[in-house]
Amino acid sequence: MARKAAGRPPEETLSLWKREQALLKTLVVDRDTEAWQRDPAFSGLQRVGGVDVSFVKGDSVSACASLVVLSYPELEVMYEDCRMVSLTAPYVSGFLAFREVPFLVDAVQQLREKEPRLMPQVLFVDGNGVLHHRGFGVACHLGVVTDLPCIGVAKKLLQVDGLENNALHKEKIRLLKAGGDSFPLMGGSGTVLGMALKSHDHSTKPLYVSVGHKMSLEAAVRLTHGCCKFRIPEPVRQADIRSRDYIRRTLGVQGAPALRPERSKKAQRPKACPQGASEEPAEDGKVCAPPPSSSPPPGWAGPPVLCWPPTGYKALFLGWGGQSRDKGRALGVLSQPLLLDPGLEAAAMETRLFANWPRASRKQ
Repeated sequence: MARKAAGRPPEETLSLWKREQALLKTLVVDRDTEAWQRDPAFSGLQRVGGVDVSFVKGDSVSACASLVVLSYPELEVMYEDCRMVSLTAPYVSGFLAFREVPFLVDAVQQLREKEPRLMPQVLFVDGNGVLHHRGFGVACHLGVVTDLPCIGVAKKLLQVDGLENNALHKEKIRLLKAGGDSFPLMGGSGTVLGMALKSHDHSTKPLYVSVGHKMSLEAAVRLTHGCCKFRIPEPVRQADIRSRDYIRRTLGVQGAPALRPERSKKAQRPKACPQGASEEPAEDGKVCAPPPSSSPPPGWAGPPVLCWPPTGYKALFLGWGGQSRDKGRALGVLSQPLLLDPGLEAAAMETRLFANWPRASRKQ
């Protein structure tokens, strides 16, 4: 039976949380503290970490907390730790850290005790740092408590201090041309709270990077871009992939993570991929292609089309001409799947598919 977290905490608890945030905020360091951070090529940086908490479908109490450590600059996984946890605090906007950080701190401490040589030199956090209602988001909280450099990386703009996702903001995004391009997020107070970063050449959705702890914003933005094979920084992406996979293996397919209603209306988390599938990320999820069949079905030919299945995947299928584009209904058997660059938006994917595939019509 699905369990539900407790409702909104009493005002006394919220007041205590606010006081704790205010106290810890005084400990945040927003400048470079390590020699490698000041090096243009990050010479001396060897290990980057990422954390994530994935939720179980229909259960707002059970979750999987994950910590991964990747080599830098190769971005290969050196260490992973996934564990099922029971959330005790409800989600309240602006207080995410009190729900998730204790489990992430435990994971860091376990690594520090078991494999100190694998401790990350910096942690990427799926959330905000100083770009926050009270200037102390989950990336700041985790950084201060673990005493590790932390970078907050969010997929959506938190509209605080006068920041708005309005027409002007969208125009600035449109003017980001190449991966690495960015613009400052200056609040109404005149403070630069973070940067909007185009992390991938083909992505039209920026990331919102902010200081967590013990690192300057300039270095945080450069390193975030340097850790992006796709739109999402690889440490966060791997932590997310592995936490969801751990839930699938531990609880079975029906325990696969679904959407996190608590976190700004996040897109639905995908369920398990078909056996034998390949996985790479799309803008906010995975590209999951089915096992190939040997040939197209009788009576079908033509250019490939895109297909998003109705199960919650952000997926790309390579099918045959005549395939329906409506909610992933395939009229023909899928042939050899093609995984395009996941940073591409749908229109760009389709353009590239059609540009690189001979035109053909349905056989009669």
